[in-house]
Amino acid sequence: MSCRLCGADTRPLARRDDVSLHRCHRCGFVSGVPATSQTADERYHDYYERAQPPPPAARYHEWLALAERRVGHGRLLEIGAGAGALVRVARERGWVVHATEVSQSGLRELAQTGAEVFAGDVRDARCPEGHFDLVISLEGLEHLPAPAPHLRELCRITRAAGLLLLSTPNFNGISRRRFGIAWRVVDPEHLGYFTPRTLKNALRGSGYRTVRVRSRSIDLVSWRPPADPSRRAAFDPHASARLREGVESSRALSLAKALVNGCLGLTGAGDSLLAWATR
Repeated sequence: MSCRLCGADTRPLARRDDVSLHRCHRCGFVSGVPATSQTADERYHDYYERAQPPPPAARYHEWLALAERRVGHGRLLEIGAGAGALVRVARERGWVVHATEVSQSGLRELAQTGAEVFAGDVRDARCPEGHFDLVISLEGLEHLPAPAPHLRELCRITRAAGLLLLSTPNFNGISRRRFGIAWRVVDPEHLGYFTPRTLKNALRGSGYRTVRVRSRSIDLVSWRPPADPSRRAAFDPHASARLREGVESSRALSLAKALVNGCLGLTGAGDSLLAWATR
């Protein structure tokens, strides 16, 4: 197959019954190919009708405070805003918030936040060029069949000197190295897997002037090996939320987490990538 990021040829990397991975020989990006195709509406139609864990509100406040020191309180767009947890925090902090979402269940929740909501892909929203001070995309890029045009659109609608905040799983992270194809993030709904290098190159190639990519966190909740190595490791989002809340409620554990994230950032071994980019 052709690379979903740059279009060059790929070679097979790993295979499971439900998904196969292919690495690009030119840019190094890893593309996922599900065994059974689904449209976005089919995949996410009732996603937010399932019981959701508490959102990481403290983390949202931290990230938004960092952005506010750079761009103040202006227009914010969240891509794939889900049920609106970050949208609510941003509105509390004084942002004028816009959001996009493809899931019908997410859209029903978003309609109650007071944000201006677009149902569909951001490229179909036809936002004015340079309209937003801050664009946020959390754990959404890996779901896209063609991430490069999407990133170019995010850059286009970000104002000069405006910011992009983006997160996505790290294919070079410690959990993927431990589990390989059984890593719980390797999933048919994930079509692309970034590393620090491929994400930084993609953002620069999309037009962002300065880009900072750091890896963070370890997905400890899913570290119990699966009984069948050909299957992915199990993940309980509610257990993950409980662990996060336990750490945040303890000063000592919070300091330890900050130290660990510092080391993960230096080594590039964290399971998640966090990018700040300036247009």
